[in-house]
Amino acid sequence: MPKSSTFLFIIITIFLFFSFLSYKLLYKNLSDNHSKSQKIAFYQLQKETSTFLTKLLFSYSEKKDEILKKHKEVLEYLKTNSYDTPLDEIYKKINQNEENNPYNIYITDEKLIIRNTTVKSDLDFDLSFAKDIFDNHKKQNIIGVSPPIFEMYSQKMMTFSDMYLPNTNRVLQTSFTYYNLDDDLEELKKLVNHSSKILNLNAYIIFNDGYIEDFIFKNIESYKPTLEEIEDRIKIGRELFDSFKETSIYSKQYKDKTTFFLKEQSPIFDEAKIIYSIVFDEKEFNQELLILNSSFLLITFLGVLTIFIIFKVREKESILNYKDKFIEHSIHEIKTPLSIITLNMQLKDEKTGSDKYSKKIHGALKTLKNSYEDMSFLHTKSKIKYEIQNFSLEEILKDRVKYFEIISQTQNRNIVLEILDDTFINISKIELERLIDNNISNAIKYSEVDSEIKIILQNNSLKFISIGEEIINKNIIFQKYIRENNFVGGHGIGLSIVKDICDKYGIKIEVISKNKQNIFIYKF
Repeated sequence: MPKSSTFLFIIITIFLFFSFLSYKLLYKNLSDNHSKSQKIAFYQLQKETSTFLTKLLFSYSEKKDEILKKHKEVLEYLKTNSYDTPLDEIYKKINQNEENNPYNIYITDEKLIIRNTTVKSDLDFDLSFAKDIFDNHKKQNIIGVSPPIFEMYSQKMMTFSDMYLPNTNRVLQTSFTYYNLDDDLEELKKLVNHSSKILNLNAYIIFNDGYIEDFIFKNIESYKPTLEEIEDRIKIGRELFDSFKETSIYSKQYKDKTTFFLKEQSPIFDEAKIIYSIVFDEKEFNQELLILNSSFLLITFLGVLTIFIIFKVREKESILNYKDKFIEHSIHEIKTPLSIITLNMQLKDEKTGSDKYSKKIHGALKTLKNSYEDMSFLHTKSKIKYEIQNFSLEEILKDRVKYFEIISQTQNRNIVLEILDDTFINISKIELERLIDNNISNAIKYSEVDSEIKIILQNNSLKFISIGEEIINKNIIFQKYIRENNFVGGHGIGLSIVKDICDKYGIKIEVISKNKQNIFIYKF
């Protein structure tokens, strides 16, 4: 039969194999579900954003001519007034009959810094980032009307007209705010902000003339961006359009973020293209992967550690198995010669009589027989169910002491039996004999020459008292194949047999070793 360690090794190996398969499946399912949920969220938000931008661009197409008209009205007003004159009068005129006063006016100095405006918060704002656009419109001799942009400070969608004032390097701008789309914008922001996993939602629009605008739909703090920030945003948008080759969705990962991109043609303007960009937070997903990977590594480590321990235990198991095989083989090898020697010694004693040499031989034979009985008991105890009877300890003790008399005499020890009161116990005879014989044999083996071995039965307690070296470690002497004194022969199985029998019948063991006196006490 295979060793138990072999079964355990096979089980652990199978467990690790299925753990690996489970890990791969879990990892794949987790990754696939995460990717699918992100794509679903992306397409949902892209659809809502596309709807909003379609409305915005449609409004732009409807309002473009009117914005040009308002710009011309402001220009006519400035022809008869100073460029630095207060703009309240013309502001009221262009917003007449308009809800929420959507039109505003901006006039820059020669450095394109706003110096006169109806929006006081925009004073001193630098428009030089748009100089190329202004110059291009001047070259074409047109009034530029920008597509809608997202204004960071007001958090509104706006369109700006622009032109250089006659015979100056100063720019006039009028703006229109799309108040009619405020509710749509807020709904889109709520949808984006509802998920903590979405870090940002941007849309970039580029027109054939090179104009680029980006829209930010994730709630951010209202503030005036610096010139550098605006230029960086334009640069990022331009680089994105220049590098975008895909016509379908694709993604990029960076640390704890994944950004999805999708490019499409504007449904309103053929000359405009839109790129949608959504940034997802990957921290929670990465944490889940970390837990999964850590769990698998821990299981793998424990599995490998277990296999390592199994191999170490297997070495010891092999040694113990070898000893067990040796004992089993010895039982069969000893039985026949032991019987022959015993029979011939009996015949010899009958013919020539007993002498001191024959007594020593008889003692050695009984010692050998006791070892044989131990080995035979070990070999058969798990296979045979012994009959339990009620025995008198006094009778059994007298019989076993008489058996060991010749052994103790030939080894110059004296056994003294003291029966103070008898004890009856329910046990099998062979197990009771093994308990008593091994204690007597152990006492003879480890006691001093010419010493006395006392066996005392009193108050349901059986004591074996001998004189010899003190026992250093009382906890290991009952373990199989353990011998504290390696200078004395034996296999270290006698007391282990005693311990097994005591455990089986609930017999308490106490060992006392002091002043060179070793006492083994068994309480029934």
